[in-house]
Amino acid sequence: MLRTGDPVEQEKRIKYRDLVANAVMLHHVVDMTNVLYALQQEGVCVMPEVVRRLSPYRTEHIKRFGQYVLDMATPPEPLELKPLFVTST
Repeated sequence: MLRTGDPVEQEKRIKYRDLVANAVMLHHVVDMTNVLYALQQEGVCVMPEVVRRLSPYRTEHIKRFGQYVLDMATPPEPLELKPLFVTST
């Protein structure tokens, strides 16, 4: 809720909201990549046509007005390149 009509404050809120949305989608992409890679390692054929239909924009589990606790003491795992498909160059 905006308590002021100040355009600078409104712009800041929009930028912060976009930053949070992008962070959530990045987290989903990492999770989806890890699951797809694990499926491939188990012998499941993951087709690019199917992966194209997946969306990192999921909202079922997000608490819109909930409180989130950030654990700043534990660093996240490093991002690892996990190729899902062989690309020819």
